[in-house]
Amino acid sequence: MSKVALRSQQECEDFVRGLCFMGTGGGGPPKLGLKLLLDQLAAGRQIEWVDVDSLPDEAWTATVAGMGGRGGTAPTEEQLAELGCVDEKYGPSGRMVAAVQALEEDAGIKVSAIVPVEIGASNVPAPIAAALELGIPAVDGDYAGGRAIPEVPQTIPEVRGVSVCPMSFVTRWGDVLILKDTVSTAMSDRIGRMIIVAAYGGMGISCYLMQVKQARELLAAGTLTKALEVGTAIREARETGADPVAEAIKAVDGWLLFEGEVTSSEIADEESYAFGLGSHSLTGLGEYDGHTFKIWYKNEYHVTWRDDEPFVTSPDSLIMVDLRTGEPATSYDFSAGDRVAVIGRRAHEVHRTDRGIELLGPRHFGFDFDYVPIEDRLR
Repeated sequence: MSKVALRSQQECEDFVRGLCFMGTGGGGPPKLGLKLLLDQLAAGRQIEWVDVDSLPDEAWTATVAGMGGRGGTAPTEEQLAELGCVDEKYGPSGRMVAAVQALEEDAGIKVSAIVPVEIGASNVPAPIAAALELGIPAVDGDYAGGRAIPEVPQTIPEVRGVSVCPMSFVTRWGDVLILKDTVSTAMSDRIGRMIIVAAYGGMGISCYLMQVKQARELLAAGTLTKALEVGTAIREARETGADPVAEAIKAVDGWLLFEGEVTSSEIADEESYAFGLGSHSLTGLGEYDGHTFKIWYKNEYHVTWRDDEPFVTSPDSLIMVDLRTGEPATSYDFSAGDRVAVIGRRAHEVHRTDRGIELLGPRHFGFDFDYVPIEDRLR
């Protein structure tokens, strides 16, 4: 098999940094992702992923991920006791492993490889850790086009008309649910979010059960390796005195959109999303002095304005990093006073189709303007 392996803490740190960069502000916290990987190294396991073309056509694959987060108002101990929720049966990794096993049992098959749903600093390490626990490889690629997305219906399989079902849900308490079919992927996502509220917290999910010959046609291939390359490029630039922002842009064939200082940040949390909605407002620095910039997110960055005019939007990727170090962070980790650079890169070709734009463009998020490809915006 064609493999890439991480054998040291530095390689894990580079990988998580690159995943955070490509996660476009979402994809989970880097500290959690790094811990998941280092725990696997400490257990004597080699962290690796394989090229999808190295797997047999008839082998079965599935995705696995954590879903949700806080799950609304925290319950009292009395409320939990009334529901029988006294001891947690599964931790974050355990509920993902259990979700894959539930899907296998329901379908009567054996999963041979795990495909990450999206790219993100903890949302790739988590399925890699689950794959290692299951004794199977992770695939070098994802179903979100080399980025993170806030909603299940925005995956490449959804754009191509492939059902997310059957789908399994496993709560931390040990509840196991199988969604056999759904009227729409949007409804399956909604059902999952409501389960999170009912169960008072996140859960493991597994879905997109398909053979390699089908997965290969839907996969954004090579994205895990690309994340490692980006994270390594940022670190090496810092070590050699080069410009880490410029090197990161070069690594992803991207564009510099703005440099500025965050003047204000607004967060509008949604009950069943981990961090929900928010925005950052910037004033320009250097060659951008005298200009303003605003970037809006729903977990991930999706819409920007320059001088109050619509600018680059999803489905193209938007990334915010520290102006000096090039270090990326999740959308909710930046705050007033931070000096940042905003970077853009092209969306996956599937997300640039009419259906892809419908699902991930600005109008999907309620904004009254159309998507314009990043290369056209910057001409």
